[in-house]
Amino acid sequence: MNSEDIAAIYLEAVEIFVNHILYVRELYPLQIFKKHLVYNTPVFILSFPTLKCYIANVLKTVEKMLENPNHEAFKLELIVYEHESKHLESYVIEMLPISLDLIQTSDQYLLEYEQQLRSALYKLAERCKKLPKLPHDSKFKLQIHTTQIAFQRLSHDVHYQEFPWLQTEVEHKEDASQKFSILPLARINKVGLKMQAQFYKF
Repeated sequence: MNSEDIAAIYLEAVEIFVNHILYVRELYPLQIFKKHLVYNTPVFILSFPTLKCYIANVLKTVEKMLENPNHEAFKLELIVYEHESKHLESYVIEMLPISLDLIQTSDQYLLEYEQQLRSALYKLAERCKKLPKLPHDSKFKLQIHTTQIAFQRLSHDVHYQEFPWLQTEVEHKEDASQKFSILPLARINKVGLKMQAQFYKF
């Protein structure tokens, strides 16, 4: 298994998690999700063209970052919000650098990865069951958190010059009374993915 294979698995896992979060939180009608079988694991993927296109465009940028063999850890954040000033939930997927240990893994048939993926999806769904139902007008957006070096490299790529890059300031911590909880949701060691979530009272 080479670095390109690992990068493809990273990307596929991220896409599955993004869709799974939207599905279990019922951000959209369940009818617009289609069931797929990935590594013998049932997953639900959005079928609505506009939403699929939005997610695919963000994942293209993630893919470009993963193609760099020396990429640093970076994060993809899925934010659920009612309006721009009122975030309801935040799910952060951290992508760790691809390591030789993963490339030289003995799990050539991805059986261990398959088990970790299935377990992570199950844990995520179980923990989300206890959350309050989202307001009916909730929306989501995806944000990539990366370094200035990675930004400079991508911003000079003609394929990514139209991507809405923003330099963000360090956010002030919200009033502790507004926070609902912070949970480590899942970790897939086989591809170096970690996920945590932050929920706010609403």
